[in-house]
Amino acid sequence: MYNLEQIATEKDEMREAVLHARPYKPIYVKIKVNYGCNLKCEMCKHWRETREPPISMDRFREIISELAELGCKKIHFSGGEPMLRPQLPDLVEHATGLGMRVTLTTNGTLIDKVKAKRLIEAGLRGVNVSIDSPIRKMHEKIRGVEGSYKLTTHAVSLFRKYSHKGKLTVRINTVVGRSNYQTLATLPDLAHELGADGINLIPVDDHCGEHLSMRKKDIELFNAEIAPVIERRANELGVNISNDDAFPFGKDETEVKLGRAGRYALGYYNTRPCFAP
Repeated sequence: MYNLEQIATEKDEMREAVLHARPYKPIYVKIKVNYGCNLKCEMCKHWRETREPPISMDRFREIISELAELGCKKIHFSGGEPMLRPQLPDLVEHATGLGMRVTLTTNGTLIDKVKAKRLIEAGLRGVNVSIDSPIRKMHEKIRGVEGSYKLTTHAVSLFRKYSHKGKLTVRINTVVGRSNYQTLATLPDLAHELGADGINLIPVDDHCGEHLSMRKKDIELFNAEIAPVIERRANELGVNISNDDAFPFGKDETEVKLGRAGRYALGYYNTRPCFAP
């Protein structure tokens, strides 16, 4: 993944790499530090499967050093649930010390006061916390663990409370599917209450055969009654969400057709080729 502003200043180098099928330096890298998770989300397969043990944290340190030498500018840590690796703040500190911007996606249930402060002091600059509904019962139905809502929302508050120790952007990730979309109108209010900077609406994918994806009638209702409220309320409260982000399934008939098929770029790359690996 690439930083477009940096690419614009290195367009000749990028052009040569594309023309001659040569690798271009990885400016933005996403690292999944483990596959497992402590929740049982209905749309996810991580907790349903077992895989080989993850590589050691020492090897991750080496990889991060190698990425810095290659010119990497940003690393995003995810999983599974990355906070299952207790040494994660050390990796954040290592990458930050090498001049890279570091961000994180977490379900927040393993975050306490000490961990929030440690991550921020290590140099974490952005965190996305997964909340699938402003209604506790709905969030916990989707996430599969009772009590997870309180832990997750508290994590957002902790990140905001201690963010004065560093420059940290806090966003809420919300997976949108047919079971929860009608509960999302007050999501900006929750984000504002917890101190989050913004909201990311992410269309659900049916990875595991649960039939959670949005049907045509669901998208029509979401676009007519829910998305406009989310957009308006977010703007009123100063919660960051762009017009396009409020309508992740598209707006017009052509876009909605693509959205229903899981093509959430909505045809963007049909006319704009992507050269990222």
